[in-house]
Amino acid sequence: MDRGWAMASKVNWYENDVLLKIAGATDDVLNSLALWVEGEAKVNMNVDTGFMRNATYTILVGGDASAGAESGSYTNKAGRSVQRNRVPVPAVPPGASAVHMAAEYSIFQELINPSLYPALEKAKKIAKGVIEEIGKAQL
Repeated sequence: MDRGWAMASKVNWYENDVLLKIAGATDDVLNSLALWVEGEAKVNMNVDTGFMRNATYTILVGGDASAGAESGSYTNKAGRSVQRNRVPVPAVPPGASAVHMAAEYSIFQELINPSLYPALEKAKKIAKGVIEEIGKAQL
């Protein structure tokens, strides 16, 4: 559902607020888990145009990323053309992989119908990792 939130609100989002740390994980393990989280999140996303799902992607250890859907006009469920925009690719620390929701309105959908954070919590259980909340405490 297009609620126009991205135009009416501004959110300060600190990309490193939540990290899943896996002790002793190899690059292959980190990449596999990130791809798994991406897939799990996409299954549970609230979809109107499909843009948010298609603009969600994994950044692998080493920086390889397939960015997915581009900004542009998309047809929503009601059959109306709506503008969808992406945000830039974030910097990822060396030795880390990441899942990026590039639709500019992703945070608003995540607040209403979470998909990425629950996927991260599931990954924590299967990988025996520790979710660390950082960033806000350091700012």
